Amino acid sequence: GKSAEHEVSLQSAKNVVEAIDKDTYDVALIGIDKSGKWLLPNKSQFLLNAHDPKLIKLNKENEENIALVPQSGGELTNLSHERSRTAVDVVFPILHGPFGEDGTVQGLLKLAGVPFVGAGVLGSAIGMDKDVMKRLLRDACISTAKFRVLRQEDSIDFEKVKSELGLPFFVKPANLGSS
Repeated sequence: GKSAEHEVSLQSAKNVVEAIDKDTYDVALIGIDKSGKWLLPNKSQFLLNAHDPKLIKLNKENEENIALVPQSGGELTNLSHERSRTAVDVVFPILHGPFGEDGTVQGLLKLAGVPFVGAGVLGSAIGMDKDVMKRLLRDACISTAKFRVLRQEDSIDFEKVKSELGLPFFVKPANLGSS
């Protein structure tokens, strides 16, 4: 996907593809490169350096550019060959980070009328935003770890944060990375 977690998504996709029952499911691999371009990569080798999580990358050789058009009922339009179209029955989004895990792809799939695996638009968006998620959990009286939200314009006082949260504590972006 188009995020700083691109390689994590590729590793997750590799694991799912290796585990899925290919006798039951006809898997169509769709890659999304770092610029956001959707591709139908070479199915026999859709990843390069798949054995090394630090070097893993999408194989863009012999790729075909595709698009999912709203109201298409799951038909992928091949932009490389306009006449070529492929229909999908269901999408299993394996995307970490913004532009995937945050509900954006789920919204596109809903617009296109394509069923998908996993949480919907709202659940994905809430789950992705640590600040919003923790506030909603707290307001619903569901226990969460202590947290503090800092914004770019806030001055950071380490001693104050340490006294509020204790040590160790973790500093993470609100919309990136696991928590």
